[in-house]
Amino acid sequence: MYLKTLGMYLLLLALPAQAGQAVFAGGSFWVMDALFAGRPGIQVIEAGWMKSGSQHQRRQVVRVHYDDNRLGYGDLLTLYWAAVDAFDEGGQFCDRGSEFSPALYVQSSLQQKWAQQSRSRLALASGREVRVRILPAGAFTLALPRHQQYARQHPLLYAAYRRACGYPAGERLNPAELAGGLPPASVR
Repeated sequence: MYLKTLGMYLLLLALPAQAGQAVFAGGSFWVMDALFAGRPGIQVIEAGWMKSGSQHQRRQVVRVHYDDNRLGYGDLLTLYWAAVDAFDEGGQFCDRGSEFSPALYVQSSLQQKWAQQSRSRLALASGREVRVRILPAGAFTLALPRHQQYARQHPLLYAAYRRACGYPAGERLNPAELAGGLPPASVR
């Protein structure tokens, strides 16, 4: 019995981390990439475009692959809401048009539930209508390599763009509110 239990325990230790995936549109994919980059539990961030269905616009998005044993979808939503203007459906800051409009692309009924609840909570707290759409995930198109990890590859150009465009510098981010207790990341 002991050997069987020990074998099961060793098997559980050898299993890979639970991988989660989430897709966020919040203006420029450069800004969304920088928001999630370098945070514990984030495994890969891919900048690209997504369109779900023939009636929805194509948007700049990031597809975030994360270890859901270290942080949850709710943690990612907390970061997202602190970084976007949830009341502007026409784009984000100086990036205007449907390509830059905010949206949450959900991939499961659980993500749908979390997204709806967090959006409702924000609407109640602010007393305003949240203009971020919740849409089913569609086909993801990867952006060119020059757009991947742009803030890391071109820190001076990115900082100038972000400042000129009016994106917040992270002053609304409060990692202490996150269930997973993520440490603060530098969000320029």
